[in-house]
Amino acid sequence: SCCRRQYSPDACPIMVIKVRKAAGRPNTNAIKPTSKPSTQWYHAVLPFIAGLFHLRVFYHAIHCIIPRFLPNFILFKNIDNNTTVLSTPTFMNECYRLDLAIFVAYMFDLVCCHLKVVPFSRCNSSRDIIGHHVPTLILALPLAIPLWANLRTFDPIVSTVLNGDNTEIRNRFIDSYLLASGFAYISSLNEVIMCFQRVEMTLAGVTTFRDIPMMKRHFFTSRGIVGFELMYKMCFFWGMSILACKACCEYDKSIYDAITAPVDYNEPIWKTIVTLYSSLSVLRGALFRAFSVVMYPSMGARCFKKIKQFLKEGEVL
Repeated sequence: SCCRRQYSPDACPIMVIKVRKAAGRPNTNAIKPTSKPSTQWYHAVLPFIAGLFHLRVFYHAIHCIIPRFLPNFILFKNIDNNTTVLSTPTFMNECYRLDLAIFVAYMFDLVCCHLKVVPFSRCNSSRDIIGHHVPTLILALPLAIPLWANLRTFDPIVSTVLNGDNTEIRNRFIDSYLLASGFAYISSLNEVIMCFQRVEMTLAGVTTFRDIPMMKRHFFTSRGIVGFELMYKMCFFWGMSILACKACCEYDKSIYDAITAPVDYNEPIWKTIVTLYSSLSVLRGALFRAFSVVMYPSMGARCFKKIKQFLKEGEVL
């Protein structure tokens, strides 16, 4: 008979351990989202509400743009005889409604961040949202309060233009200011898409944008909408923001013409420029142009790179 030799750690200093290789189908769990759909209802509800608020911003932004070109467009008819010439109270109301919509949307985004809910699909941290929203809330929006609130003491130059006798300069200022505001905040459609993408991602248990291909896609996370969002973002960085800057220069020019319009005006050019930029609304436009020149070219270049990669490889970026 054959005897079996037994090995023990004491008998043999070297132990051989065999590892069986897993056979069969690969482990598909490795490519699925590791997180489960959130059981906290507000993780999906809050981004949905944020999307509605940004949709309201987009509506008021295009309401500032379209009537300048299509005064009889049925959805945006002006109440001043269906023309692009607005009365001063109507103009102030337009500015107020847009700024109010921006304030509500941005404040609600900050509330979401405080509750540890990031409403935008492409943002993994609330720092990006806070860094973008806070300067607008504490700088851009307050600078326009004297305009739509008709606080003549704080911005007497604009008050003079709006209530003056020179109708041509007044109308140029109103049209250019509304165009600048509209083109500056028409990018809110991008926030609308990202908020609704976050809702679909949350319901599917996905937390990062790059994991979208691993989930069952719906409308806002579909390849077509993702591609449209990238295209729209690049159009804003390299197109609509330029139109906004152009409109800012035009309303600067209208105020400059109002300052130098009196026949007996003979102040030096440097003093005229100081007077021009003492207007809070002009400072608001200057801040937007500075931000656009510094940030938007590089942001547009990164977006263009993502679009090329998206079209070439079909990846979600």
